[in-house]
Amino acid sequence: MKTRKLAMTSVMAALMCLAGMLLHWSPGLVPFSILPVFVLMSGIILGAEYAAMAMLVYLVLGLFGLPVFSTAPYGGLGYILKPTFGFLLGYVAAAYIVGRVYREGSLWRAIAGVLAGLFTLYLFGLIYLYIILHWVLHRPTSVAGVLMIGFVPLLFLGDLIKAGIAVWIGQEVVRRRQDT
Repeated sequence: MKTRKLAMTSVMAALMCLAGMLLHWSPGLVPFSILPVFVLMSGIILGAEYAAMAMLVYLVLGLFGLPVFSTAPYGGLGYILKPTFGFLLGYVAAAYIVGRVYREGSLWRAIAGVLAGLFTLYLFGLIYLYIILHWVLHRPTSVAGVLMIGFVPLLFLGDLIKAGIAVWIGQEVVRRRQDT
């Protein structure tokens, strides 16, 4: 079973890399991305530890310079200074939280896990966004300003739909895996 989980973890990391290189359709500081679907889905499919490992592999590959991140410079240590890097850190924590809450439970546990994962993702992302904008880029930024940049346009327009997709696909994969 451990070998199967490791193989699934590497596939999820590879899917993250591929999704990170796809075009983003929405301009702005925090672009539209399919990545949160994979992050949230990984917690359901892989469980807490393996999902976090898959996200960590994706993060490390990008920091080592592979062009797997969604915006320029697409990889390398310089990406740490981008205002959106906190969301990448949040991927690791969010995947872990989803898996921890879900633990191969019911649909309701999947929904609760994904919502907790979204909260965790935004917590990491918005705090990092505020820190970089305020103290590194020296842009006078309020908490409300950060919420308007990195939370309001994404949560209402896309992330709840992405969360629903992650629950649906994740539950289906888990169900089919149990049937075999």
